[in-house]
Amino acid sequence: MEASNLRILLTGASSGIGWHLARQLARKNNRILAVSRNIANIPACPGVIFPFSADFSQPSEILRTFRYLKENWGGIDLCIANAGFAYREIFDQIPLDKPEAWEHIQKIYNLNTLGQIYAVRLFCDPVLNPNPEGREKMFVSTLSAVAMIPLPYYALYCSTKSGLDGFWKTYRYEKAPWLRLMRVYPVATRTKFFQRASQEENPPLPLLTQPAESVAKSILRGIRHGRSKVYPSKIFALAYPLMRAFPCLSQLYSFNEKQKMQRHFKKTMKR
Repeated sequence: MEASNLRILLTGASSGIGWHLARQLARKNNRILAVSRNIANIPACPGVIFPFSADFSQPSEILRTFRYLKENWGGIDLCIANAGFAYREIFDQIPLDKPEAWEHIQKIYNLNTLGQIYAVRLFCDPVLNPNPEGREKMFVSTLSAVAMIPLPYYALYCSTKSGLDGFWKTYRYEKAPWLRLMRVYPVATRTKFFQRASQEENPPLPLLTQPAESVAKSILRGIRHGRSKVYPSKIFALAYPLMRAFPCLSQLYSFNEKQKMQRHFKKTMKR
């Protein structure tokens, strides 16, 4: 699919990968509905980028967005589901004596996992997103390398991505012939993502990192070439097959990340 002259829904557009995607897609004569709860930081490009405030952890908000697109644009050709967030935490220390504990768990699943699953259902609905000619349309899901390689102290985040990955791997056998799915597995991006997850100014980052801008470029190349999977990090793309062949390598990586975080926790507790 050529990433130009398209009607596009992009979520998580106010920062990180989504922010760079919005800028890059704007150069291709596209119309982009750039969605975020807070639209103040969405790149300005009048007539091309249309900031739209919506919370994709809420089904009513997702439905409202698709209804807006049907009424104003007649539907969309490409959906890039990029919104998501993480917690960095010691899971066993989540307090259970308050109802907020369940809500804490539910919140991350609603956005990272259920929001995307519900969005693709609406994307394929013949009323909300008409496609009588059966033209090729594409749904892009931003996953994470942690869908396959555990990152200690991010258990909930990893599980939301691995659960979503399992959905896509199964749904591809059921989908409509005109629908092309693309899964993206970035490693840690050098943005404020991990600062928000940890509530720290300088949190330790995983071993592999890359700029959000390079991830956005990889996504655009994947769309253009009709890829089903995109690994923006060449190092991870080479290492993952080895980790599958030799599981001890994956275990060693996760163990080292655990040790790094434990050292960090001890250091911060002494302050």
